[in-house]
Amino acid sequence: MGAIRATIARGVKGVCARTRLKKIICWRVSTGVPHVALTFDDGPDETGTPAVLDILAAHRAPATFFLQGNHVENHSAIVRRIVGAGHEVGNHGYNHARGQSVTQAARCDAALERQGLRTRLFRPPGGVLGVADLLWLGRSGYTTVMWSLDAVDSMREEGKWRGDAPDYSSVVAGDIVLMHDDNAACLRDLPVLLESLKRKGLQPVTLSRLIGLRGQMSPE
Repeated sequence: MGAIRATIARGVKGVCARTRLKKIICWRVSTGVPHVALTFDDGPDETGTPAVLDILAAHRAPATFFLQGNHVENHSAIVRRIVGAGHEVGNHGYNHARGQSVTQAARCDAALERQGLRTRLFRPPGGVLGVADLLWLGRSGYTTVMWSLDAVDSMREEGKWRGDAPDYSSVVAGDIVLMHDDNAACLRDLPVLLESLKRKGLQPVTLSRLIGLRGQMSPE
């Protein structure tokens, strides 16, 4: 049964990557252009996010930050810095409660709107998303974004991951990389990832550009 589910999941992800369904939900994008998307969850973090922004600036690499509403409220200056540096923001719920995508999305949107921002990029906390929630998100104009490579940086930093660190040389065009801008493993790995992308001729871009969406972030 597990093998059947895995096969079905691969098929769904492949169809979404190649078709217009990627504007509803996607894990990666099928593209002949050497673009990849770097994404950072759970911020803004008072210490980690500014350090990540410095690294991205040094490599002239745009990224997409999936922000939590409660952190947006506490660190509005960092949100302004993210936007001012040309990065994109997405909605990662309000307080990382899983299985409550509709409520979480609405509360985070409200926090962003108080900062003069709007986005229709959504990543469910923990990657947990029910079919009913996905349908609601799609009808409401959201693009739900998952990932094709997980850096497991937070889990490695917290000792919850016993496996190896990811092989960043395996990243290919169309991939969506998941990191978290609130831990030391991310700060160690990000320069390694960026150098690997450079060697392979891959260019980081925002999710909106990778997916082919019109700008998803705009001031009110």
